[in-house]
Amino acid sequence: MLLLNREDIGRCVELPTLVRALEKAHQGFALSPPVVPQRSIITHERQKAFSLFMPAFLPGSQTLGIKVSSFHPGNAVHGLSAVNGAVLLIDIVSGQLLAMLDSAALTAIRTSAMSALATDKLCLRIRLDLAVIGAGAQAAAHIKAMAAIRDLGQIRIFSRCLARSVALAERLSIELSLPVEAVNRMEEALADADIVCTTTSHDSPLPLIGANQLKPDAHINAIGGSTPQACEIDPRLLGNARVHVDHPGAACRESGEIAQALALAVIDRKDIQEIGALAIEQPSPATRKQGLSYFRSVGHASQDMVVAACLYDAAVSGHIGKQCHYLSA
Repeated sequence: MLLLNREDIGRCVELPTLVRALEKAHQGFALSPPVVPQRSIITHERQKAFSLFMPAFLPGSQTLGIKVSSFHPGNAVHGLSAVNGAVLLIDIVSGQLLAMLDSAALTAIRTSAMSALATDKLCLRIRLDLAVIGAGAQAAAHIKAMAAIRDLGQIRIFSRCLARSVALAERLSIELSLPVEAVNRMEEALADADIVCTTTSHDSPLPLIGANQLKPDAHINAIGGSTPQACEIDPRLLGNARVHVDHPGAACRESGEIAQALALAVIDRKDIQEIGALAIEQPSPATRKQGLSYFRSVGHASQDMVVAACLYDAAVSGHIGKQCHYLSA
């Protein structure tokens, strides 16, 4: 079995390669749908935490695996990551484990790659100003992802912890050679932003971002929120937006914004489009619609397996990672 940690995963594949792999996979899902049982959730009441178990099988590529991921919001005070877990890839022929990958690292790049795919399909302009709400791993991954597909002008980060925002801005300014700035107020980050990426651990149905705080033609990648009731964006805003999600069924169950927007009747189920449809339609710049666009990612095990297989193939060919012989002969 091949072990791939965070550093190994970072060395395996460039983000544009993952975006292309996810786009191709979604095109194939129309003909060969993935087998994805509903995720199992175990709640840990005392720790106010939960663990997710997400299996998937992709018939087209014969990829089988499961992701196990735990979210413990109290870990930060102990200097530990809030999200921990692993993705297991299984040989479909023998049933043996092929690889175990760090799930937090994989999730960060998978989520940011899906946001990059959505932004590329929905956002018209090439040069853009970016606002990122949050300063964790997903914030960093999304700034890198947006920089990989668009020419970025101003990049502003806002989070509840200014010190974390400053540290992330300083690191990415050097790493990307781009002007990344930490700001004190969310309104300052959102001002004139063409792309807004929300990557928070917000847990309240009261929205962080109001309907009047965004440009009328902004694009939103909403990927945060630590509970199914959480709203990072005012649900009423969805009534004026093109709404796309990574998986309609899961989004209606697990996105507070989608659920509230449906309850308020500002959108209907038919208004919610799967992002894979854009991968199939391949709209040209001339036919893309103007106005506000919104992409909500709640995560889907099929995408995890696409990315895991891509990383595994790259690691094997590049001799990356560590082999672990955990079974006796």
